[in-house]
Amino acid sequence: MMQSISDKLFMGSLILLMISVVVSGIGFQFVNWRSQVTDELDAETNSSSARKKAVMERQDKSLKRVLRSYLFWIAIAGMLVSILLSRF
Repeated sequence: MMQSISDKLFMGSLILLMISVVVSGIGFQFVNWRSQVTDELDAETNSSSARKKAVMERQDKSLKRVLRSYLFWIAIAGMLVSILLSRF
């Protein structure tokens, strides 16, 4: 009985974690991914270090948004509760 509840809670938390990362973190940046790759290749000849710095700053901002998201922490808490339930 507890194992079944634990499994369902873990899967629900995992789905919530994926949703929170897409919504608050990366958003819909993957739509523009192909154009970003070609822009990065073209920009390497012009200003490679400036482009890399801009990409790193954008990734840092998206990571900060994920870590501030309530959905992310609810999902992590659900996973931890699930692990604790599976032990008993």
